[in-house]
Amino acid sequence: MATLAEHPVPRDIDPALVIDYDFYDDEIYRTAGGIPEAMVELRKAAPDVFWSTALGGYWVVQGYESIVDAAKRTDLFSSVKMGIPERPEDAQMHQSAPLNYDPPDHAALRTPLNTVFTPTQMYRRVDQIRDLAIDLIESVAPLGKADMFEAVTERMPVLIFIDLMGLDRADFKTYRTIATAGISSTDMQERIDAGREARRLVTQCIRERRAEPRDDLITYITRMEVNGQPVDDELALSYCILLFFAGLDTVANAMAFCLRYLAMDQDLQARLRREPEKIPHAMEELLRRHAVAPVQRTVMKDECWRGFNLRKGDMALLNYPAANIDERVFDHADQVDIDRERINHIAFGAGVHRCAGRHLARIEIVVLLEELLKRIGTFRLDPEGEVTMRGGAVLSIGTLPLVWDTN
Repeated sequence: MATLAEHPVPRDIDPALVIDYDFYDDEIYRTAGGIPEAMVELRKAAPDVFWSTALGGYWVVQGYESIVDAAKRTDLFSSVKMGIPERPEDAQMHQSAPLNYDPPDHAALRTPLNTVFTPTQMYRRVDQIRDLAIDLIESVAPLGKADMFEAVTERMPVLIFIDLMGLDRADFKTYRTIATAGISSTDMQERIDAGREARRLVTQCIRERRAEPRDDLITYITRMEVNGQPVDDELALSYCILLFFAGLDTVANAMAFCLRYLAMDQDLQARLRREPEKIPHAMEELLRRHAVAPVQRTVMKDECWRGFNLRKGDMALLNYPAANIDERVFDHADQVDIDRERINHIAFGAGVHRCAGRHLARIEIVVLLEELLKRIGTFRLDPEGEVTMRGGAVLSIGTLPLVWDTN
């Protein structure tokens, strides 16, 4: 992250609001010691709203109240186009319904998904989730060390998602490679190519489900109705692409950041082993501190919003990971405190576009923590390994080498 001195001031923006911040690959991610730590530094160094000169220029919103306001102002901060920097083929690319629609159209598109992802529906999968968690953890427990991202946190939510969608577990690596490139690659062409490949694969799945329906989410989507009309292949593809990228990357990284923190805080580990009933509450606090999903929006009109002169066509990043550590909302916000009484975090977003899969994500993370703390001893970061991270549309972990004592 560089200061204004290295870049010209764009338009009529106050120089005090201009910072060079590349959310894909900023230097602060390394100098701060990691992405969660970088979010603290960014909150300290930059105001609630600022203009970044990186990636063609865009607004960054990172104050808690400001970001909640922006999330509600869909007339101003629209999902119709999300791409920083703008990609050459954005106009031709599929819209990811309901992600790219704002009210009033959004409700009709979102309602069918809400029916599937209710807490009751998701909790019906808890036994399947727990069995998978146990299998993955037991496969590495005797070893005393593992890349916990590769062995557990990458596999667990992704395999659950693959089963939910009715995809083939054998193609796990293919799906993960596409999702990672499409969301977090610093190379624009790689992101474009990943999007094309995802659409190709999903189009084939939709064609197959039309011919031979199954008991899976893709079949459900092909049979949905929106505004009383059957979903056509174009709209079904948009739904499936949204779920494909959200389901194959976000929860895996949220889990990994939570485990990274616990590996550095053995006292909290010990407490959660003694008081497992605290795990659900601890999960919420860990998610607050380690939110992984900033979102991108387009400014739809000229407006002076909260004192900032926005222009139609400006891009904006709603930086939820930084907003969750706003000291005006959370005391000692950079610290994980599982005794915090009210954890009104926005790790899953705010407003009408709040994450549809949040109930499943919560169940998966709680189950992972419950079973991991039962089945391996005190774990810590492997001093001979390196935790790798990257920014992007999802803040991600690439490797998470841990060690623990075995009996």
